[in-house]
Amino acid sequence: MSPQSCLGILLPEDGPTDYEWYTLNASAEADELPTIEVGQIPSDGLHAPGALLALGATERLTPVGERLVNRHGVDAVVWACTSASFIGGLDWARAQSVQLESVLGVPVISTALAFHEALAALGCREVDLLSPYPDEVTRQLMRFLEEGGVTVEHVEALDCTYAADSHQADIVGAVSDFARQYPETTRPLLVPDTAVNTLLRLDTLNECAGRQVLTANQVTLWAGLKRMNWPTIPERFCRALR
Repeated sequence: MSPQSCLGILLPEDGPTDYEWYTLNASAEADELPTIEVGQIPSDGLHAPGALLALGATERLTPVGERLVNRHGVDAVVWACTSASFIGGLDWARAQSVQLESVLGVPVISTALAFHEALAALGCREVDLLSPYPDEVTRQLMRFLEEGGVTVEHVEALDCTYAADSHQADIVGAVSDFARQYPETTRPLLVPDTAVNTLLRLDTLNECAGRQVLTANQVTLWAGLKRMNWPTIPERFCRALR
């Protein structure tokens, strides 16, 4: 890949200004990564099915994706919103990515589909789930995973009404509490929601969980790099995902 290679991230613009996607280019591992360009999708951040279906509509995503392609020459795009890529089910998620890809002319995947792809790469069909979302949205995520052949064994919903609530949650503490409640398992623990900054805390999360933790931003970055055929998958960010 050329030094100008660029990964486009479509990200909800829903309040917090310190999402890790905005600062990844300045991280210590930046030399292992392509340039990251973020395209903001207007959003109120509400974790409710109707709002999430509207947020994930391709006509809402397409104009921002086109700007990433036309202005920055991105080589691939990830729709980095877990909830607004699983809320309509697996077929809806697949159609969302296919439609965006056909318009943008570059490879496209979403965070929700990246979770399925990561679990397939790990050969995992059973997981536990620590969901920042309210119960109704969490149940839809479980159905989405099950549609792809993944069974959720233990689940905890943190009931964050808005993305800003997820962003402020003590995710390390929540993972530690989950591990104490379910100590005797080696199943991966999924932590969805790209509003939760996790990329620089993966070692801590894995240690607290006592097993592999897969987070939304982790699988988003991994799947985006794969779409670009990026030659080096950074160990710190992607760990078991090679």
